[in-house]
Amino acid sequence: MSEHNKEPNKIQQLALKAAMHFAYTITDIFNHLTVVSIIGIGAAAVGYALFFRWLSYQAYLELRRYLPAMLSVMGFMYAIYKAIPALEDFWGLKRSRVNTSHPLCVYAAIAMWLVFLNSIIFAFGFQLEAGVPFSVMFENFFGRYGNDTEHYIAIAQYWYRDIPGDHRLLIVFFPFYAILVRVMYFFSPSYMFAAVAVSNIFAFAGSVMFYKLAKLVVPENEARLGVKFLLIFPSAFFLLVPLTESLFLFFSIVVIYYVLKDKYLLVFTFGLLASLTRSAGMLLIIPVACEAIGQILTSYRAAIQDSAAPESRPPLLVRLRLGLSRKDFYKLANLLAFPLGVGIYLLINYTVYGNATEFMIIQREHWNQNMYYFWNTITYLSQDLFSDHTSWVIGVSLPGVVVFWLSLALIIYGANKIRPSLTLYALAYFIFAFGPTWLMSGPRYVMVLFPLAFTAAKLAGVKKGYNLGLTIAYLVMFAYYFHGFLRDNFVF
Repeated sequence: MSEHNKEPNKIQQLALKAAMHFAYTITDIFNHLTVVSIIGIGAAAVGYALFFRWLSYQAYLELRRYLPAMLSVMGFMYAIYKAIPALEDFWGLKRSRVNTSHPLCVYAAIAMWLVFLNSIIFAFGFQLEAGVPFSVMFENFFGRYGNDTEHYIAIAQYWYRDIPGDHRLLIVFFPFYAILVRVMYFFSPSYMFAAVAVSNIFAFAGSVMFYKLAKLVVPENEARLGVKFLLIFPSAFFLLVPLTESLFLFFSIVVIYYVLKDKYLLVFTFGLLASLTRSAGMLLIIPVACEAIGQILTSYRAAIQDSAAPESRPPLLVRLRLGLSRKDFYKLANLLAFPLGVGIYLLINYTVYGNATEFMIIQREHWNQNMYYFWNTITYLSQDLFSDHTSWVIGVSLPGVVVFWLSLALIIYGANKIRPSLTLYALAYFIFAFGPTWLMSGPRYVMVLFPLAFTAAKLAGVKKGYNLGLTIAYLVMFAYYFHGFLRDNFVF
């Protein structure tokens, strides 16, 4: 191998080693607390607080200004991390060690990433609102133009009818997220704070449940890679925004998790709640039915295998009676959770407006949205790339085109590599997410399609270079889209 080829490999290895150290630093300190490690934690907390305070009150935040500052702080924290073991040895204390096989390591990394993203969001919020009080910043930053947060807040406050002004728009939003916001409000200073709290709680819970699910279906290394690609997906920051993304992600993952655990009462419960959270919840019936049928066929074959000799097998109906149990029918009956959730939503439509499909009328009249073909969507998004409306191109068309092809490529790659039930769900969800006419929020809709994280992990596991390349590509797209959201550039 030439020296020219060796050098990139060394760089890749160093980058991967640095990334692993960063991900596991927090657990290295917490595994075995000593006097020195406690001092290190305190120093890191003070430094982070000072950095956050500085960032919050900068006159104008641009990427070229805050990125060097952020990198310098991260480097300084890493220096403290490296110094702690040496000082522990010098004082004769037990050194900390990283137990990378422990799930708490992953949970800590998830928490670190979410705290980091929240810090950036709040810093920009303070900066954009010119140093207003914290509560006012919350209301103003998350209630900006084009954001559906205000509609969920209104439902939480007034339900669907008793709101001042035009309340007809509210009926297109499913109720369960708003119900949770209403419950959280009793423990919060404002509805907006309650909404942010709900989103953050389920962002963490959904990420943890993804890891638990991943360990059931893929090897440990792919499970960890899957968590990474789930949380750095180009639009993953929407998990922290007061919208339904984090809640729906949690429910959709939990539904599949409990199907694989064969706990169908929980499947019914969470499936019903998923269908009351977003219209896409109905699509979860596809992977659940696929898994349930697979389980039933397996038990059926085992039950009739020795029921009779091949030459004297009983008739079909007799074999069905011998092979199918009450539990099998119970599994199929739990599929009713998904149409039941949608039925409750249609009942709300009928109760409020006297028309069970009123939401479809509002979507068509106000947002010019109907379900159509996904190839029509990519056609007009691609055409819009050449529009004179620069902000629209930057915030809607370009991200929409990139995420469309990224999602489709991952679905194609994983079609025969991940669990068939997840592939079927991904195909159905892709049609649903990119089907609406005049689509503005495609990247946000598709970020909860968690099978894409499994596929990305599969691809990244082929070679170390693939992992590094895909991670960099994800982070670049994430930074671009996140910055657009922070700057209010048509990121919905």
